Amino acid sequence: MRAPVALLRTVLVAACLVSLPAVGRRAVDVLEQVRQDRLAAALYLRGLSLQAGRQYGEAAEAFRASVSASPRATAALLAMGDVEFRRGRYREAIAAYRQVMARYPYTYIGELHRQVGLFALRGGFLQEAVRELREAVALDPEDWLAYHLLGHANLQLGDRESARAAWEQVLRLNPEFQPAREQLRRLDGTAR
Repeated sequence: MRAPVALLRTVLVAACLVSLPAVGRRAVDVLEQVRQDRLAAALYLRGLSLQAGRQYGEAAEAFRASVSASPRATAALLAMGDVEFRRGRYREAIAAYRQVMARYPYTYIGELHRQVGLFALRGGFLQEAVRELREAVALDPEDWLAYHLLGHANLQLGDRESARAAWEQVLRLNPEFQPAREQLRRLDGTAR
């Protein structure tokens, strides 16, 4: 009975010794990843501080550096999209959000599509805006703000009926939202 236990013990010790180099390499990888994540977090915080001070160009650079330090820095990508939007750099804002959508496992969240739709609308990329905003409301049928933006995009494309339908949906979801009511009055020609 002792021989099988001793043999088992010897095999287990040998297996542990053989795996030590792989464990050591993995530990080095994990430590490097932690270092990169800490650097990314510090750069992200710097970017937030610059953003709060309305230093949008420098904030965008800090967020960009954060993403370079750690590809998992999705918050930095979102913040970069927001500051690029504030700078009027709509394509860059859209690109940052699209990177999040490509990396983020929960792309079924309509809010990301709503933001891209807003950026596209402001940038004058109307077909893209309509596409993204339709995706937003398909993912979240209660998103009255996405419907409101969709109304504006449709109106700018000359599709008054789709604009009307979108603003009517806003009022079904949020009856107190006066801007949608005003848009419907303008469509009817009764706005003052």
